[in-house]
Amino acid sequence: MHPARTAAAFSTAQVPSAERLRAWEAHNAAALIALRCRTPRGEEFRAREDNLPLGRVHLARVRTTAHVVERPAELIERQPTGSVALYVSLRGDALFQQAGRRQTIRPGDLLVCDADGHFVRGFGHGLDELAVRVERRALAGVVRGPTPEEPLIVRKSERNPYGRALARLVGRAVGVEDAARPDERTIVDLVSVLVSDGATRPHIVHRALACARIEDRLRDPRLSAPEVADAVGISVRQLTRVFAETGTTFPRYVLGRRLELAYGLLTGPGAAVTSTAAVATSCGFSSAPHFSQTFHARFGITAGELRRTAAKRD
Repeated sequence: MHPARTAAAFSTAQVPSAERLRAWEAHNAAALIALRCRTPRGEEFRAREDNLPLGRVHLARVRTTAHVVERPAELIERQPTGSVALYVSLRGDALFQQAGRRQTIRPGDLLVCDADGHFVRGFGHGLDELAVRVERRALAGVVRGPTPEEPLIVRKSERNPYGRALARLVGRAVGVEDAARPDERTIVDLVSVLVSDGATRPHIVHRALACARIEDRLRDPRLSAPEVADAVGISVRQLTRVFAETGTTFPRYVLGRRLELAYGLLTGPGAAVTSTAAVATSCGFSSAPHFSQTFHARFGITAGELRRTAAKRD
């Protein structure tokens, strides 16, 4: 079983007030992006971050009181990330300043910027946001992404299927106790399409939208290849080729994602009072024996054993 299947929380709640900013900076430097932080004079700082590293991608949900963060040149030089940063605002207006331009990011907006460019972000009333850091080398076929001179902002009012799908996928993965470990490739594909300005290869666009659609409908046993193909705007034959290029098939991919969702439910806080049959049904399986067999084959442990082990830990 691979580690970090669900998000791990960091909170300043148990840190003395005078040490919270320093602890917050140290945590973000290790887990996400190194930043300098400051608060309005006289205000107490509180923060929580749920982190989920996936390899080339790191996801987080961040909730804090009012403060300002900066990524100055000396910090970039000392602790570069080689990454693109993406933020989805959930609550509270935020100011973003980079390369001399100041813009307001409102709830529902999506910001993509160079994590190694000097920027300042201000949260006058606190924040609740999703954060994604993606290594540039992972971005499929993208020659250049956002630069310090050209950050990308997708407004809530814009009809951008990639940004909206990415926000839904990340939102389900962090800060949710029964979340499934997300598919890293899907996140990379969606970010690639976002930052490529239309230059991403068509099969990556189709794969990103198909996998996002699957995540949205994962619990529905009626999920089918024709439905997903229609949502993406391609034929079933094209959809088959999209998955074949990654060495799998549509049914195998859906099965894998449903098993991941089941794993999250069986290790969540409500697992002790939930039957494995109920978990199978809620994850889109129409046959409990098929669920049990495939779950054991995938994870090397039965669903019941996993549920009991998780309940003992709680």
